[in-house]
Amino acid sequence: MSKPQQKFQPSNVLLVEVPPQFIALCEASGASPQAALRGMAAMVCGLQYDDCNRLVPLEDAAAQ
Repeated sequence: MSKPQQKFQPSNVLLVEVPPQFIALCEASGASPQAALRGMAAMVCGLQYDDCNRLVPLEDAAAQ
């Protein structure tokens, strides 16, 4: 019996302790904590997610 394929397969898994205020902010904005942290990590690397959920270079990064 084979396992069902996951849509998102992370290459690295990291357990991060976050303050409850971060969770509350995510809930208020409608974002999951996982998506918010992935977005922040992408920004630090000069990347952003496009409409198709692909990582692409930040538009502002090219201007710098």
